[in-house]
Amino acid sequence: MKKILVPTDFSECAGFAAQAAAQIAKKTNAEIYFLHAIEIPHYESSTSISESTDIPEALFIMKLVKKKFEQLLSSDYLQGIKCYEAVIFENTYETIAKQAEKNNIDLIVMGTRGASGLQEIFVGSVTQKVVRHSKVPVLTISKAPGNLLGSNVVYTSTFLRESGAEYLRSKPVIDLFKKPLHLLKIITPASFETTSFTKENIMKFVDKNNITDYTINIINEESSEEGILNFANEVNASLIVMNTHARKGLSLLFSGSVTEQVVNSSGIPVLSVHLEN
Repeated sequence: MKKILVPTDFSECAGFAAQAAAQIAKKTNAEIYFLHAIEIPHYESSTSISESTDIPEALFIMKLVKKKFEQLLSSDYLQGIKCYEAVIFENTYETIAKQAEKNNIDLIVMGTRGASGLQEIFVGSVTQKVVRHSKVPVLTISKAPGNLLGSNVVYTSTFLRESGAEYLRSKPVIDLFKKPLHLLKIITPASFETTSFTKENIMKFVDKNNITDYTINIINEESSEEGILNFANEVNASLIVMNTHARKGLSLLFSGSVTEQVVNSSGIPVLSVHLEN
């Protein structure tokens, strides 16, 4: 891991993401790319400068952003880390995706405030969109990270087809944490499997990925989200690792995404890795 992207709006939760990224960067000798996106209004070609009353405001915002970056980059926790800053005038989500690709980013670290109900359905959040669609692993942080790398990891999966490339993409982060790796499968009424079938798939996953220090955990719960969060809290995990699909439209509205639900509800950092179709 060499390059970490941290989108920031200079809020408290964005600061938590920066602190988490700094801990990882110091452990891996990675660089941090801070990104602030400003969405500006579109003007028709016939609009004169005198009519564009937002232009002075944009200049003021740029000065304010520069001052905010100076304060951020002078933070004690960033000392000794090579950092870059960028201000982009573009849609926030699209900017994050483009910059991740342009700079060959290995990990995106973002703060999240969480969302639920109608807010989640009709408004959503930039973090949710990035989690849903990013080809780069996304680490979401909802509170001050403390000693982020101090404990172990819960890796939850169906342990079916997503047992190869997705795990390898998350492994550089997983390897920063203490062992054992807790492999977790949640069985719900809607997705019943026999214990023997589940154990067989988990062992195939273990063998394929040469995992040596692990625990196997098969839990029955009403919902995957509840089972994942309860187990992660029981083992005092520092990180939850999940795979996500790029759902959209009615599929997202009616099925939702377990990963996004956990991201919204978890006080524990969540690393999401996109499943290739």
